[in-house]
Amino acid sequence: MENQHTVNTYSDNEINKIMLLYTSGMSFSRIGLTLNRKKRNIKKILIEQGLYIEDRDNVKKEFSNVDIDEIIRLYCVENLSTKKIGKMFNASVNPIKRVLNVHNLLRKGYSDGVKINLTDEQQERIKELYLNEYLTTKEIGCRVGLTESFISKYLNSSGYRRTKNEGASIGLVKRFSGVGYDEYLKNLSEYKKYRRKVISITNKQPIHSLSNYDKRGMSGIDGAFHLDHKFSINEGFKNKIRPELIGNLNNLEFISWEENVMKRTKCSITKEELIKNK
Repeated sequence: MENQHTVNTYSDNEINKIMLLYTSGMSFSRIGLTLNRKKRNIKKILIEQGLYIEDRDNVKKEFSNVDIDEIIRLYCVENLSTKKIGKMFNASVNPIKRVLNVHNLLRKGYSDGVKINLTDEQQERIKELYLNEYLTTKEIGCRVGLTESFISKYLNSSGYRRTKNEGASIGLVKRFSGVGYDEYLKNLSEYKKYRRKVISITNKQPIHSLSNYDKRGMSGIDGAFHLDHKFSINEGFKNKIRPELIGNLNNLEFISWEENVMKRTKCSITKEELIKNK
């Protein structure tokens, strides 16, 4: 039974799995749930291996720009919860929330009904900064001499707050050098359609003919494999490659969940190899 597990009963393979999951961002508590092991034993193993970081939830987890774009897309466009997104990135909820908070996208409760008294001039200024210059509530607060919380409550109560699909911050838009907010939203929508098309094509492929199909399973399961796009969907979109090529059987393979966790949106083949194998 699980209660009888001690640190000494863990195999080298299981310890390596714990280390991989932890370094990829999964909390030791979630590792315990995934592997059906005591979280205190997981913690002891991580300490023994020199990996455990005290109060790691308060340590900033680094995401690449590609990861950040995907987190924002999943949250704002796909409307996934921070918990579900965290599972996809093998991370706890807090690092995902930090990314969304930095970009002023984390959804919060609406106004508590307290009336906010602003002059007409202040209201117009806030509206201009938020809707036309795309500043964050913190930046607006600095500009008009009010707190971030006050600005946030006002935007919620006034109906100015952008919808979930429009909720991208100016920080993200700036990464599309020279691309305006409307153009960014268009690109976001185009990526969503592209991804759906690729997934639709992928689902029609005879993946049962691929090696390790019978080992398909979830992350954390010993010997489990994931279906992977050798040339990733993200790179396919960026390189304007037809969805038919990305979702084709020739671009699919089953790799171990450990490899998939580390690979994320990277490619295991070149663009030239993808086209050559079509």
